[in-house]
Amino acid sequence: MKILIVDDEPLARELLQNYVQKMQGLELAGVCANALEAFAVLNRQAVDLLLLDINMPEINGMDFIRALKNPPKVIFTTAYSEFAVESYNLNAADYLLKPVTFDRFIKALNKATDLITKEKDAVTERKGNIATGADTLLFIKSEGKMVKIDLKELWFVEGLKNYIRLWTDHGKIIVHSTMQHFEDQLKGHPFFIRINKSFIVNLNYVSEIDGNVMRIKGELLTVGNTYREDVQKIIDKYRFGS
Repeated sequence: MKILIVDDEPLARELLQNYVQKMQGLELAGVCANALEAFAVLNRQAVDLLLLDINMPEINGMDFIRALKNPPKVIFTTAYSEFAVESYNLNAADYLLKPVTFDRFIKALNKATDLITKEKDAVTERKGNIATGADTLLFIKSEGKMVKIDLKELWFVEGLKNYIRLWTDHGKIIVHSTMQHFEDQLKGHPFFIRINKSFIVNLNYVSEIDGNVMRIKGELLTVGNTYREDVQKIIDKYRFGS
């Protein structure tokens, strides 16, 4: 597990560094005196856990976490108890008051390790479900109701400005969403591919391709020039013969 220490107090940094080096299975990714130095480290490498002070010059620890798009797990280390509630609103693994004792450090580290392990296991499980086709259900709000969509029954998605139309085995469903947002939901499902600005198709329902035109359930959809190369690469994966 990679750990980054961020604290403007030299003695605090030295103490935490000493604690980290005593523990097996930990790798010190860096020791920073402020948030700007920490930004630079995070831009160079992934980090699993931050040991982060709160009261620091220029950017405090709370604002630093808020500024990160995908923050690592964090254990706050501070001399001030009044930030505890706010820290847990930021999903902190723990909150250590200085001076940090070694036994309290170990307890916090165990909590953080459990959280990180559970999150990694959940990601692995989701990837496995996608790879095996098990994770194919979406619940989508349409006309005030939550409608279940089985992606195995979704022919294609049609963009309609601020809405999308889902063409399925059970009819058409209008959803208030954008094509980009729905395309993001389909990432990891290899048979869905965007063929132009207005359509994402399920290759399982493509019955034939004639030039740049696909036939799906009697509908003829055109592959746009911008997307033609990407579409062809995927088609070639399943191509048989010349």
